[in-house]
Amino acid sequence: MKLRLPYRPSVPRCLFVVLALLVLAACTVKPKFEDIYTVVTPATLQPGSVIPLPPADPILTVTGKVGTTNSDQAIVMDRATIEQAGLVEYTVIDPFEEKAVRYQGVLMRDLLALWQVADDAQTVQFVALNDYTIDIPIADFTDYPVLFALQADGVYMEPDYRGPAMLVYPVDQYEFDAMVVQRKWIWQIKAINIQ
Repeated sequence: MKLRLPYRPSVPRCLFVVLALLVLAACTVKPKFEDIYTVVTPATLQPGSVIPLPPADPILTVTGKVGTTNSDQAIVMDRATIEQAGLVEYTVIDPFEEKAVRYQGVLMRDLLALWQVADDAQTVQFVALNDYTIDIPIADFTDYPVLFALQADGVYMEPDYRGPAMLVYPVDQYEFDAMVVQRKWIWQIKAINIQ
C-alpha cells in the first residue's frame, strides 16, 4: 500500500503567486499626493491668516462659500498673493500641447484651505476670460494634486497663452477619463465661485 501525502505546491509556484499579487496590488495603488510634486517655495500665507489686498492688479476674484474676504464679500488676489500659498511644480504631458511641460503654481487643495471654504461646499465653478465656465467637484482637489498653475516651463502665462492661470491635472501619475479631464483643464481663469 502506497502512502499519499497531501499536495503541497512547490516553493517557486507559491512565490510566483505572491509576486503576481504584489505586482497587481502595486498597479492599483494611487500614488501618494506629496510624491507627485516638488515644493518650490513654502507657504508664507497660511489658512486662518488675513489675506492682504493685492498690491498689483488682481488676476483672480473668489466668491461664494468662503470663510474670509478682503474686498467687498470677495477675495481678490494678484500673482504674488497667490504664490504666498506655497509654490509647487511638476512636469506632465500636456494633452493639448502633446509634449512635456513643467508647470508651477499652487495646489488647489491649499487655496481652498486658505480661502476657508465651507464644509458643505461641493463644487468649484471656474470662469475664464472669455466667460467659459465649468463646475468641478471639490473632491478633485482633495483627492488629486491639481495645480492652479501660473507658469509653464518657467515663464508666467499671459492671457494670449492660457494665462493668467490654468488648472493642470497630474494625468501622467493617475488614471483619468481623458475626455472628462480635458474639459477640466480650464485656462485664462479670472474668477472662482465656491458653491
